[in-house]
Amino acid sequence: MRRERQVLVAALTLIAAHVALRAWATYGGWFHIDDFNFISRMFHDGLSPSVAARSYYGHVMPAAMYLSWLNQAVAPWHFWLPATEMVALQVLCDLGLLYLLRTMFGLRPGILPPLALFLASVISLEGSIWWAAAINLLPLQVALFFGLAAHVGYLRTGRLRHAVAANSWAVAGIAFNEKTALVYGVLGIVTLCYFATGRSPVERVRTAVRGRLPALALYVLTGAAYVLLYLSVGRDFRASKPVSYPVLDTVNRMFFDTYVPGLVGGPVRWWRVPDQPFSFSLPGDGLTLLALALLGVLLWEIRKHRRHALRALWIPVYFLGIDITLVLVTRASVSGPLVGLDYRFQGELAAASAIALACLTMPVLGAAESSERRSTSEFLDHPRRVGLATGAMVLVAAWSTYGYMTYWHDDDGSRKWFATLVPQLRAATTPIPTVDTVVPYAVTNGVRYPENLQSRVLAGEHALAFTEVATDRLDIVDDHGVVGPAVIPVVRSGKDGPHGRCGWQVQDSPVTIPLDGPVAFGGWWVRIGYLSSGDSAVRVTAGSVSRDTTVRAGVHALYFEGGPQFRSVTIEGLVDGVTLCTDDVTVGRVAPASALEEKQDR
Repeated sequence: MRRERQVLVAALTLIAAHVALRAWATYGGWFHIDDFNFISRMFHDGLSPSVAARSYYGHVMPAAMYLSWLNQAVAPWHFWLPATEMVALQVLCDLGLLYLLRTMFGLRPGILPPLALFLASVISLEGSIWWAAAINLLPLQVALFFGLAAHVGYLRTGRLRHAVAANSWAVAGIAFNEKTALVYGVLGIVTLCYFATGRSPVERVRTAVRGRLPALALYVLTGAAYVLLYLSVGRDFRASKPVSYPVLDTVNRMFFDTYVPGLVGGPVRWWRVPDQPFSFSLPGDGLTLLALALLGVLLWEIRKHRRHALRALWIPVYFLGIDITLVLVTRASVSGPLVGLDYRFQGELAAASAIALACLTMPVLGAAESSERRSTSEFLDHPRRVGLATGAMVLVAAWSTYGYMTYWHDDDGSRKWFATLVPQLRAATTPIPTVDTVVPYAVTNGVRYPENLQSRVLAGEHALAFTEVATDRLDIVDDHGVVGPAVIPVVRSGKDGPHGRCGWQVQDSPVTIPLDGPVAFGGWWVRIGYLSSGDSAVRVTAGSVSRDTTVRAGVHALYFEGGPQFRSVTIEGLVDGVTLCTDDVTVGRVAPASALEEKQDR
C-alpha cells in the first residue's frame, strides 16, 4: 500500500507539472484561423443541427461547433473561456490516462514512464493548445482513456454495463471529432492481443468474441450507424488534381522526421511557418538517427526479456497508418509532403504510444496473455536506469515545448486586430455602413471563403452594417482593425456627358454612361458624384447587378458594388420632376484610405 501511495503521489505530481506547463502554453495564445471559421459558421448560418454537423474539411464535429458558438456568445473575443476549457480537458486527459494505467496494470512504478511519455511529448502539443485542433484531439483522448478502461472492465467481468460505458465514451468523443470512432479499433486490438488465445488469427477472433457477442453487437451497430451518418455529410473535402502524389516523401516526414523524434523528446528544432503561428518538426538527421537507434535498442531489449510484448505495437501502428493515409488522400495531394511535418495530424499518437509502452513492459491484469518476464533485463528491471532515461526524455521534450511556444506566443496579429476593432464597435451609437471585405491574413486565410469575410467572422457584431450601397460616406475596417473611410482608387472613369456642365442628365428615362474601358473578375465598386434637384428613389446598374437606393437633393456621392464585369453604368427610376446631373463616375476596387496614405508615405 505504501508503494502504491508513492506511485500515486509521483503520478499526480507529474500531472500537476504538466497541467501548469500546458496552462502557460494555452493562456498565452489566442484564436487562430479555423477558430474564426467556426464562429463565422454558427453566427452566420444559424444553430440548427444541420449547420453544426455540416462537414468542415471532412470533419464532422457538431459539439465542437456548438461549444465555439457558446463561448463567443458568453464572452465574445475573450480567449480565457476556451483556454480554460482546453486546460480542463487536459486535466481530464491526464487523469484519464492515470486511471487507465491503474486499471490495466495497477499502481506500480512501471506506469510512470508511459505517463511521462504522454505528458512530456510535443506530439500532442499543437493539438492541445489551439482551439480548433484541441476541441478535436482532447475529447478523443478522453474517450480513448476512459472508454478503454471501461472496456477492460467488461473483458474481465463480462458485465455489459462496462461495455455500455465504453460505448458512451466513444459516442461522446465522436460528437467532437469523427476520428474518435478509431477508439473502437483500439478496443478490438486490446481484446485480440490480451483477452484472447490461440495461435491463428481465426482462433483468436473466435475466443475473443466467445461470450461477448452483446458488446460486439453494441460496438458494431453504433460504429456502423456513425459511418453511414458520416458518409452522408462528411465527404466535402475534395483534393484538387495534384501535380504529384508525394507518398514516400510524406511517409518519410510523418514517421522519421516527426513521430520518431517525438518519442524521445524531439524534435528540439522547429521550422517556423511564415505568416502563421505554427512550427513544423525539423529534427535533423542526427537526432532522427539517434532516436531510431534508441528506440531500436529499447525494442530489442523488450523482445529479449519479455514474452508476448511486441504485439502492443499494433496500437501506435494502427493510428499512425490511418493518420498517414488520411494526410495522403486529403492534404498532401494538395499541400505537398511538407504538411507531414505538422504534429497536428498525428496528435493522438502520444496517447497511443504511452498505452503501447505500458503494454510492452508490464502484464495486463486479468489478461489471458500479456507481456511477461522472460529473463532479467539490465535496463527494464533497474528502476533507477529507467528513471534516468525517462528524466532525460522529459528534459529534451521540455526544451522542444519551449521552442515551439516562443513562436506561438509571439504571433498576436489577430489579437491586435480585434483589440483595436472591438472597442470602436462598442463605442458606436449607430450602425456603421461598412464595406464587406476579407479579414486580414493574420486572422484567417481564404481557403474557406466566404467564411473569411468580415460579415461572417463579425456576424455577431451589430455595430457594423455591411452594405453594398451608401451615400456620401463609406467606411471600411482596415488591416489594423481601424474603422475609417473607404476610397475607390480610379481604374475606370465614365466618359464625359453631352449636356455641358450637367454632363449626363438623368430624369424619368434610363441613362447609360459608358466607361473608358471594361472591368472584370469582380470586386468592383462604383462612385457617382451627382447634383440632384430633389430627393428620389433611384436604380443603378453595373453589369449583372442592380441596386435600388435613393438620391438626395444637392451635391452628394453615391457608392455601390457592381457586378463581376461591366463597361457601363446605368441610372434610372427617378420620380417625376427630379433631375440628376453627373459627370463624375469612377470605378475601382475599394480600399481603406489609411492604406493609401501608408503607401504614399513609403
